[in-house]
Amino acid sequence: MMLVQILSGIHNLTTMLYGIYISAFFLGVKQNRRNIGTLFLFSCGEGLLYLVVSFLYGSLFAKELYPFVIHLPLVIFLVLYYHYPLISSLTSVFSAYLSCQISTWVGLFALDLTRQDWCYYLSRIITTLLVFVILSRFVCRTTAAIFAKDKRELCIIGFLPLVYYIFDYATTKFSNLLYSGNKAVVEFMASLSALHI
Repeated sequence: MMLVQILSGIHNLTTMLYGIYISAFFLGVKQNRRNIGTLFLFSCGEGLLYLVVSFLYGSLFAKELYPFVIHLPLVIFLVLYYHYPLISSLTSVFSAYLSCQISTWVGLFALDLTRQDWCYYLSRIITTLLVFVILSRFVCRTTAAIFAKDKRELCIIGFLPLVYYIFDYATTKFSNLLYSGNKAVVEFMASLSALHI
């Protein structure tokens, strides 16, 4: 269905932009015109790289390479261009990834209610935009102060998002280990496991 493909593409784009901007804003990158433009140009480069990998090797392989095509270059960019420490940049990217779960949960709830893929993607797009506005306006100043802590404290703070990131990729992106049952159970199990730690 064409509508589902369009909404899926918009969802992927908004999620990528969300991750890049929130990762930067979590660190304390000022939300001014210059930085918004710089991050947008970086996002275009990341998106182009992802499309090239998708075209050359297929979309499934590109999804598996997402951490290396999108997240790793983002960390390097935050370290080299904005001069944030590596541990702060990693913690920020992992935290932004963890915050994407709100969108996933809302999408799964909409899918469960309607059994319509277009509802899943539309609700995820809307939720991603709303969460972005809330985080960028009300949370990023606090995270910038937290992510400026010393390395030891950042290791403690970043442990939860790191565990979630590894668990989620290992069980849902790099394998189908947990997708044999209900997708909602998988998503909530990953989050609850990370929170338990």
